[in-house]
Amino acid sequence: MKIMCGFGVGINVLLDIINKKIILMHKLKHCSILYVEDDPITQENISSYLKRQCKTLYLASNGKEGYDSFVKNTPDIVITDIQMPKLNGLEMAKKIRKISIKTQIIITSAYSQEEYLLKAINLHLIQYIIKPLSIIKIKEALLSCESYLEEKPKDKVYLSKDLVYNTQEKELSKINQIISLSKKERALLELFIKNHPSSLSYESIENDVYDSCSSKNAIKLLIKSLREKTSKNIISNVSGFGYKIHLDKNE
Repeated sequence: MKIMCGFGVGINVLLDIINKKIILMHKLKHCSILYVEDDPITQENISSYLKRQCKTLYLASNGKEGYDSFVKNTPDIVITDIQMPKLNGLEMAKKIRKISIKTQIIITSAYSQEEYLLKAINLHLIQYIIKPLSIIKIKEALLSCESYLEEKPKDKVYLSKDLVYNTQEKELSKINQIISLSKKERALLELFIKNHPSSLSYESIENDVYDSCSSKNAIKLLIKSLREKTSKNIISNVSGFGYKIHLDKNE
């Protein structure tokens, strides 16, 4: 019996880890990445993977191009090689750090000498990856940006192609026309967005949206009202549990 319990706990922990990684990779799709690599073959191989994982990918072939691209585009994550012409990766990272302390920087290098490692320590890097590179190494490095991905806000969330919720202005619009929301409708929509792609239970809706106890019938009426202002297909029932929101496939 104890063995079975231990096995069950182990499975739950494993599932939690897998689910967390899935959520983090989903959040990565709202980020922009700058990849700086002077070797064309390596750049092509890694960039083909990165394009599928992030919202926008910027490419540069040397440190100077990389720094100029950073200043112009302010990407969320920078992945850079060290040995490059015009400006090496460590010097570029040092210049970036003077502008931004929050930018996530990942260094890739064929060198593991103490000299490079000591210089890298003061740059507050996310990871220092020793070449040869692989998709697995890059993926794990991106997942190391966990705290940043969890905190990064999104200004606009696309519920559908033409239905947008601005999280900063707290406005819902359809083809640039503002749709009026009640206080509870807005709170419910934000709760759905915050927890996407997970489902919401009746209890979580009651606790987060209502100031006092509420009935399932009241929640159903609120869901109905929100559907009428968005789309009936955006929110679906999860039998015996609650509801789930379906955002645009690019979200």
